[in-house]
Amino acid sequence: MKRQIVFLLLVCSSSTCLGSAFEDFVGGYGNLSTVAGRGQIQGGGVNGWQADMEGGLAIDAELSRPHMTMADLAGNLYIADKDAHAIRMVTPAGTIHTIAGTNVAGFNGDGLGTLAQLNAPNGLYTFPDGTTFILDMGNNRIRKLAPDGQLTTVLHDAEGITIGRGLWVSPDESLIYYSAGDDLRKWTPSEGITTYASGFAELGNLDVDPADGNVVVTDRSGHSVYKVFPDGSKSRIAGNGTTAGGGAGQSALATGLNEVRGIFFTPDGGYLLATHDGGQVWYVDPDDLIHLLIDGDNDDAHAGDGLPLTAPGKKISEPRAVTLAPNGDLLVTESDFGFVRLVPRLIPEPSTGGLTLVAVLLALVRRRHPLIRNSQCRASHHP
Repeated sequence: MKRQIVFLLLVCSSSTCLGSAFEDFVGGYGNLSTVAGRGQIQGGGVNGWQADMEGGLAIDAELSRPHMTMADLAGNLYIADKDAHAIRMVTPAGTIHTIAGTNVAGFNGDGLGTLAQLNAPNGLYTFPDGTTFILDMGNNRIRKLAPDGQLTTVLHDAEGITIGRGLWVSPDESLIYYSAGDDLRKWTPSEGITTYASGFAELGNLDVDPADGNVVVTDRSGHSVYKVFPDGSKSRIAGNGTTAGGGAGQSALATGLNEVRGIFFTPDGGYLLATHDGGQVWYVDPDDLIHLLIDGDNDDAHAGDGLPLTAPGKKISEPRAVTLAPNGDLLVTESDFGFVRLVPRLIPEPSTGGLTLVAVLLALVRRRHPLIRNSQCRASHHP
Protein backbone atom coordinates (compact mmCIF):
# COMPACT_ATOMS: atom_id res chain seq x y z
CA MET A 1 0.00 0.00 0.00
CA LYS A 2 2.78 2.44 0.87
CA ARG A 3 4.44 1.74 -2.48
CA GLN A 4 1.16 2.47 -4.28
CA ILE A 5 0.73 5.75 -2.38
CA VAL A 6 4.25 6.83 -3.23
CA PHE A 7 3.72 5.95 -6.90
CA LEU A 8 0.46 7.90 -7.06
CA LEU A 9 2.04 10.94 -5.44
CA LEU A 10 4.87 10.97 -7.92
CA VAL A 11 2.47 10.63 -10.82
CA CYS A 12 0.28 13.43 -9.46
CA SER A 13 3.30 15.71 -9.26
CA SER A 14 3.77 15.56 -13.05
CA SER A 15 6.46 12.89 -12.92
CA THR A 16 8.78 15.10 -10.90
CA CYS A 17 10.15 14.21 -7.49
CA LEU A 18 10.29 15.86 -4.12
CA GLY A 19 13.19 17.99 -2.93
CA SER A 20 14.06 18.62 0.67
CA ALA A 21 11.39 20.30 2.77
CA PHE A 22 13.60 23.38 3.13
CA GLU A 23 14.18 23.67 -0.62
CA ASP A 24 10.47 23.28 -1.26
CA PHE A 25 9.60 25.90 1.35
CA VAL A 26 12.14 28.49 0.22
CA GLY A 27 11.38 27.90 -3.45
CA GLY A 28 7.86 29.21 -3.00
CA TYR A 29 8.90 32.68 -1.84
CA GLY A 30 9.90 35.94 -3.49
CA ASN A 31 11.96 38.88 -2.27
CA LEU A 32 12.02 40.66 1.07
CA SER A 33 10.38 44.07 1.47
CA THR A 34 9.49 46.53 4.21
CA VAL A 35 5.73 47.04 4.44
CA ALA A 36 5.51 49.16 7.61
CA GLY A 37 7.81 51.32 9.68
CA ARG A 38 10.05 54.29 8.94
CA GLY A 39 12.63 53.43 11.59
CA GLN A 40 13.52 56.91 12.81
CA ILE A 41 13.03 56.37 16.55
CA GLN A 42 14.48 53.86 18.96
CA GLY A 43 14.26 52.95 22.59
CA GLY A 44 11.89 51.39 25.08
CA GLY A 45 8.90 53.46 26.08
CA VAL A 46 9.21 55.90 23.17
CA ASN A 47 5.93 56.63 21.37
CA GLY A 48 6.68 57.79 17.85
CA TRP A 49 3.13 57.99 16.51
CA GLN A 50 1.97 61.34 15.13
CA ALA A 51 -1.51 62.36 14.02
CA ASP A 52 -0.47 63.04 10.43
CA MET A 53 0.60 59.41 10.02
CA GLU A 54 -3.03 58.27 10.24
CA GLY A 55 -4.18 57.06 6.82
CA GLY A 56 -0.78 57.66 5.25
CA LEU A 57 1.68 55.18 3.82
CA ALA A 58 2.69 52.54 6.34
CA ILE A 59 6.34 52.78 5.30
CA ASP A 60 6.30 56.48 6.28
CA ALA A 61 4.81 55.82 9.73
CA GLU A 62 6.73 55.25 12.94
CA LEU A 63 6.16 52.00 14.77
CA SER A 64 7.10 51.97 18.44
CA ARG A 65 8.69 48.62 19.25
CA PRO A 66 6.00 46.55 17.48
CA HIS A 67 5.76 43.02 18.86
CA MET A 68 3.49 41.01 16.55
CA THR A 69 1.96 41.13 13.07
CA MET A 70 -0.72 38.87 11.62
CA ALA A 71 -2.91 39.06 8.53
CA ASP A 72 -6.49 38.41 7.52
CA LEU A 73 -7.80 36.74 4.37
CA ALA A 74 -8.29 40.10 2.64
CA GLY A 75 -4.60 40.92 2.99
CA ASN A 76 -4.84 43.45 5.82
CA LEU A 77 -2.01 43.36 8.35
CA TYR A 78 -2.62 43.82 12.09
CA ILE A 79 0.27 45.16 14.19
CA ALA A 80 0.62 45.30 17.97
CA ASP A 81 2.30 48.72 18.27
CA LYS A 82 3.33 48.21 21.88
CA ASP A 83 4.95 51.45 22.98
CA ALA A 84 2.35 53.54 21.13
CA HIS A 85 -0.44 51.64 22.95
CA ALA A 86 -2.41 50.86 19.79
CA ILE A 87 -3.25 48.28 17.16
CA ARG A 88 -2.57 49.35 13.58
CA MET A 89 -3.99 47.94 10.37
CA VAL A 90 -2.09 48.13 7.09
CA THR A 91 -4.30 47.73 4.03
CA PRO A 92 -3.28 45.95 0.81
CA ALA A 93 -2.88 49.46 -0.65
CA GLY A 94 -0.15 50.13 1.93
CA THR A 95 -1.94 52.70 4.09
CA ILE A 96 -1.92 52.51 7.88
CA HIS A 97 -4.86 53.04 10.23
CA THR A 98 -5.41 52.87 13.99
CA ILE A 99 -8.16 50.37 14.79
CA ALA A 100 -7.78 50.08 18.57
CA GLY A 101 -6.23 52.29 21.22
CA THR A 102 -5.87 56.05 21.57
CA ASN A 103 -2.05 56.19 21.48
CA VAL A 104 -2.11 56.98 25.21
CA ALA A 105 -1.66 54.25 27.83
CA GLY A 106 -4.63 53.62 30.07
CA PHE A 107 -7.93 51.83 30.54
CA ASN A 108 -11.29 53.50 30.04
CA GLY A 109 -13.50 50.48 29.42
CA ASP A 110 -14.76 48.79 26.29
CA GLY A 111 -16.59 50.16 23.27
CA LEU A 112 -15.45 51.51 19.93
CA GLY A 113 -11.88 50.37 19.46
CA THR A 114 -10.48 53.74 18.46
CA LEU A 115 -11.87 55.33 21.63
CA ALA A 116 -10.79 52.59 24.03
CA GLN A 117 -7.40 52.86 25.68
CA LEU A 118 -4.82 50.08 25.62
CA ASN A 119 -1.69 49.73 27.71
CA ALA A 120 1.42 48.22 26.08
CA PRO A 121 -0.31 45.62 23.87
CA ASN A 122 2.44 43.18 22.95
CA GLY A 123 0.57 40.25 21.48
CA LEU A 124 -2.34 39.61 19.15
CA TYR A 125 -4.06 36.81 17.29
CA THR A 126 -6.02 37.49 14.09
CA PHE A 127 -8.66 35.30 12.47
CA PRO A 128 -9.08 35.20 8.67
CA ASP A 129 -12.19 37.43 8.91
CA GLY A 130 -10.19 40.14 10.70
CA THR A 131 -11.41 39.44 14.23
CA THR A 132 -8.39 40.24 16.38
CA PHE A 133 -7.66 39.25 19.96
CA ILE A 134 -5.30 41.60 21.79
CA LEU A 135 -3.01 40.80 24.68
CA ASP A 136 -3.43 44.10 26.51
CA MET A 137 -0.50 43.43 28.81
CA GLY A 138 -0.47 46.61 30.86
CA ASN A 139 -4.17 46.24 31.62
CA ASN A 140 -3.86 42.49 32.38
CA ARG A 141 -6.60 41.78 29.88
CA ILE A 142 -7.23 39.90 26.68
CA ARG A 143 -9.62 41.83 24.49
CA LYS A 144 -11.51 41.08 21.31
CA LEU A 145 -11.73 43.55 18.43
CA ALA A 146 -14.61 42.59 16.15
CA PRO A 147 -14.70 43.43 12.43
CA ASP A 148 -17.26 46.15 13.21
CA GLY A 149 -14.68 47.94 15.37
CA GLN A 150 -16.16 47.12 18.77
CA LEU A 151 -13.69 46.18 21.52
CA THR A 152 -14.72 43.91 24.40
CA THR A 153 -12.84 42.33 27.31
CA VAL A 154 -12.71 38.53 27.16
CA LEU A 155 -10.75 38.02 30.35
CA HIS A 156 -9.09 40.00 33.13
CA ASP A 157 -6.20 38.23 34.84
CA ALA A 158 -6.10 39.43 38.45
CA GLU A 159 -2.68 37.83 38.94
CA GLY A 160 -1.25 39.98 36.17
CA ILE A 161 0.02 39.22 32.68
CA THR A 162 3.71 39.74 33.34
CA ILE A 163 5.75 40.21 30.13
CA GLY A 164 2.96 38.78 27.96
CA ARG A 165 3.73 38.26 24.23
CA GLY A 166 2.25 34.84 23.44
CA LEU A 167 -1.42 34.45 22.51
CA TRP A 168 -3.46 31.79 20.70
CA VAL A 169 -7.25 31.52 20.33
CA SER A 170 -9.22 28.54 19.03
CA PRO A 171 -11.43 29.11 15.97
CA ASP A 172 -14.61 28.80 18.07
CA GLU A 173 -13.17 31.18 20.71
CA SER A 174 -13.72 28.61 23.46
CA LEU A 175 -10.03 28.16 24.32
CA ILE A 176 -7.24 30.69 24.85
CA TYR A 177 -3.58 30.13 25.70
CA TYR A 178 -1.35 33.03 26.67
CA SER A 179 2.08 33.73 28.12
CA ALA A 180 2.53 35.37 31.51
CA GLY A 181 6.18 35.53 32.52
CA ASP A 182 7.21 32.00 33.45
CA ASP A 183 3.64 30.67 33.30
CA LEU A 184 1.60 29.38 30.38
CA ARG A 185 -2.04 30.08 31.15
CA LYS A 186 -5.27 28.73 29.74
CA TRP A 187 -8.77 30.16 29.62
CA THR A 188 -12.10 28.54 28.86
CA PRO A 189 -15.61 29.94 29.50
CA SER A 190 -16.41 27.18 31.99
CA GLU A 191 -13.12 26.99 33.92
CA GLY A 192 -11.91 30.55 33.63
CA ILE A 193 -8.15 31.13 33.97
CA THR A 194 -5.86 28.28 35.01
CA THR A 195 -2.10 27.76 34.93
CA TYR A 196 -1.51 25.20 32.19
CA ALA A 197 2.26 24.85 32.69
CA SER A 198 4.96 26.63 34.66
CA GLY A 199 8.68 26.60 35.36
CA PHE A 200 9.86 28.40 32.24
CA ALA A 201 12.57 31.04 32.36
CA GLU A 202 10.76 33.74 30.34
CA LEU A 203 8.11 32.87 27.79
CA GLY A 204 7.96 34.39 24.34
CA ASN A 205 5.37 33.56 21.69
CA LEU A 206 3.37 30.37 21.26
CA ASP A 207 1.44 28.38 18.70
CA VAL A 208 -0.53 25.14 18.57
CA ASP A 209 0.86 22.21 16.59
CA PRO A 210 -1.87 21.35 14.06
CA ALA A 211 -0.63 17.76 13.93
CA ASP A 212 -1.50 16.90 17.53
CA GLY A 213 -3.18 19.95 19.09
CA ASN A 214 -0.47 20.50 21.69
CA VAL A 215 0.80 23.96 22.59
CA VAL A 216 4.36 24.85 21.63
CA VAL A 217 6.06 27.75 23.41
CA THR A 218 9.34 29.60 23.11
CA ASP A 219 11.30 30.11 26.31
CA ARG A 220 13.27 33.23 25.45
CA SER A 221 15.67 33.35 28.39
CA GLY A 222 15.95 29.55 28.35
CA HIS A 223 16.95 29.55 24.66
CA SER A 224 14.58 26.63 24.09
CA VAL A 225 11.32 25.60 22.45
CA TYR A 226 8.96 23.28 24.32
CA LYS A 227 5.92 21.22 23.46
CA VAL A 228 3.47 21.29 26.38
CA PHE A 229 1.10 18.42 27.11
CA PRO A 230 -2.35 18.48 28.79
CA ASP A 231 -0.94 17.26 32.12
CA GLY A 232 1.38 20.28 32.25
CA SER A 233 4.52 18.35 31.40
CA LYS A 234 6.78 19.63 28.65
CA SER A 235 9.37 18.32 26.23
CA ARG A 236 12.07 20.38 24.57
CA ILE A 237 11.82 20.13 20.78
CA ALA A 238 14.34 22.79 19.70
CA GLY A 239 17.26 24.64 21.21
CA ASN A 240 20.04 23.24 23.38
CA GLY A 241 19.47 25.69 26.22
CA THR A 242 22.44 27.86 25.25
CA THR A 243 23.22 30.50 22.63
CA ALA A 244 25.71 28.47 20.58
CA GLY A 245 26.21 25.11 18.89
CA GLY A 246 24.63 23.22 16.03
CA GLY A 247 23.39 25.32 13.16
CA ALA A 248 22.06 25.08 9.63
CA GLY A 249 21.35 21.53 8.51
CA GLN A 250 21.77 20.08 11.98
CA SER A 251 19.37 18.91 14.65
CA ALA A 252 17.11 21.62 16.03
CA LEU A 253 17.69 20.20 19.50
CA ALA A 254 21.47 20.55 19.13
CA THR A 255 21.31 24.16 17.98
CA GLY A 256 21.77 27.20 20.19
CA LEU A 257 18.80 29.54 19.78
CA ASN A 258 19.82 32.91 21.21
CA GLU A 259 16.71 34.28 22.95
CA VAL A 260 14.26 32.38 20.74
CA ARG A 261 11.00 34.26 20.75
CA GLY A 262 8.86 33.83 17.63
CA ILE A 263 7.19 30.58 16.54
CA PHE A 264 4.67 29.70 13.85
CA PHE A 265 3.78 26.36 12.28
CA THR A 266 3.97 25.90 8.51
CA PRO A 267 1.49 23.85 6.44
CA ASP A 268 4.17 21.31 5.46
CA GLY A 269 4.63 20.03 9.01
CA GLY A 270 7.57 22.26 9.91
CA TYR A 271 7.70 25.48 11.88
CA LEU A 272 9.40 28.87 11.94
CA LEU A 273 11.44 30.34 14.78
CA ALA A 274 12.74 33.86 15.41
CA THR A 275 15.68 34.49 17.74
CA HIS A 276 15.61 37.95 19.30
CA ASP A 277 19.23 38.40 20.34
CA GLY A 278 20.42 36.05 17.60
CA GLY A 279 18.64 38.23 15.05
CA GLN A 280 17.63 35.35 12.79
CA VAL A 281 14.62 33.50 11.41
CA TRP A 282 14.93 29.72 11.19
CA TYR A 283 12.89 26.96 9.56
CA VAL A 284 12.65 23.57 11.28
CA ASP A 285 11.66 20.84 8.83
CA PRO A 286 9.45 17.78 9.54
CA ASP A 287 12.60 15.77 10.31
CA ASP A 288 13.55 18.28 13.04
CA LEU A 289 16.54 19.63 11.12
CA ILE A 290 17.04 23.38 11.34
CA HIS A 291 17.77 25.73 8.43
CA LEU A 292 18.67 29.42 8.39
CA LEU A 293 15.91 31.28 6.56
CA ILE A 294 16.74 34.97 7.13
CA ASP A 295 20.06 36.09 8.55
CA GLY A 296 20.40 39.11 10.79
CA ASP A 297 21.89 40.49 13.99
CA ASN A 298 21.00 42.45 17.11
CA ASP A 299 22.50 45.77 16.01
CA ASP A 300 19.36 47.46 14.60
CA ALA A 301 20.66 47.18 11.03
CA HIS A 302 17.98 47.31 8.33
CA ALA A 303 18.83 45.92 4.90
CA GLY A 304 17.95 43.40 2.22
CA ASP A 305 14.81 44.85 0.63
CA GLY A 306 14.48 43.45 -2.87
CA LEU A 307 16.64 40.40 -2.13
CA PRO A 308 15.62 36.75 -1.75
CA LEU A 309 15.15 35.82 1.88
CA THR A 310 18.11 33.41 1.82
CA ALA A 311 20.49 35.81 0.04
CA PRO A 312 23.83 36.31 1.84
CA GLY A 313 24.06 39.18 4.28
CA LYS A 314 22.28 40.37 7.39
CA LYS A 315 18.83 41.84 6.75
CA ILE A 316 16.95 42.00 10.05
CA SER A 317 17.57 42.84 13.70
CA GLU A 318 16.05 41.45 16.87
CA PRO A 319 12.96 39.80 15.36
CA ARG A 320 10.12 39.61 17.85
CA ALA A 321 7.67 37.53 15.83
CA VAL A 322 7.35 35.51 12.64
CA THR A 323 3.97 34.49 11.20
CA LEU A 324 2.36 33.35 7.96
CA ALA A 325 -0.59 35.13 6.37
CA PRO A 326 -3.55 33.04 5.17
CA ASN A 327 -2.18 33.31 1.62
CA GLY A 328 1.23 32.08 2.78
CA ASP A 329 3.09 35.41 2.86
CA LEU A 330 5.87 35.45 5.46
CA LEU A 331 5.72 38.29 8.01
CA VAL A 332 8.54 39.31 10.35
CA THR A 333 8.13 41.93 13.10
CA GLU A 334 11.56 43.26 13.99
CA SER A 335 13.91 45.88 15.42
CA ASP A 336 13.73 48.42 18.25
CA PHE A 337 13.38 50.94 15.43
CA GLY A 338 10.16 49.20 14.38
CA PHE A 339 9.70 47.44 11.04
CA VAL A 340 7.37 44.86 9.54
CA ARG A 341 8.93 42.86 6.71
CA LEU A 342 7.09 40.73 4.17
CA VAL A 343 8.21 37.96 1.82
CA PRO A 344 5.44 37.13 -0.68
CA ARG A 345 4.35 33.58 -1.33
CA LEU A 346 4.70 33.15 -5.10
CA ILE A 347 3.24 29.69 -5.62
CA PRO A 348 -0.53 30.08 -6.06
CA GLU A 349 -2.62 28.51 -3.33
CA PRO A 350 -6.22 27.27 -3.66
CA SER A 351 -9.00 29.64 -2.65
CA THR A 352 -9.26 27.78 0.65
CA GLY A 353 -5.92 29.26 1.64
CA GLY A 354 -4.37 25.80 2.10
CA LEU A 355 -1.74 23.88 0.22
CA THR A 356 -2.46 22.11 -3.05
CA LEU A 357 -3.76 18.57 -2.66
CA VAL A 358 -0.47 17.18 -3.93
CA ALA A 359 1.53 19.30 -1.48
CA VAL A 360 -0.64 18.18 1.44
CA LEU A 361 -0.29 14.51 0.51
CA LEU A 362 3.44 14.87 0.03
CA ALA A 363 3.80 16.52 3.41
CA LEU A 364 1.94 13.66 5.08
CA VAL A 365 3.94 10.96 3.32
CA ARG A 366 7.26 12.74 3.88
CA ARG A 367 6.89 12.16 7.62
CA ARG A 368 6.23 8.46 7.20
CA HIS A 369 8.23 7.26 4.21
CA PRO A 370 12.04 7.55 4.16
CA LEU A 371 12.27 7.28 0.37
CA ILE A 372 10.13 10.37 -0.05
CA ARG A 373 11.54 12.17 3.00
CA ASN A 374 15.15 11.88 1.85
CA SER A 375 14.67 12.28 -1.89
CA GLN A 376 16.65 15.07 -3.53
CA CYS A 377 14.30 15.26 -6.52
CA ARG A 378 11.84 18.13 -6.83
CA ALA A 379 8.07 18.00 -7.05
CA SER A 380 5.81 20.30 -9.00
CA HIS A 381 4.05 22.90 -6.84
CA HIS A 382 1.55 24.00 -9.43
CA PRO A 383 -2.06 23.59 -8.36
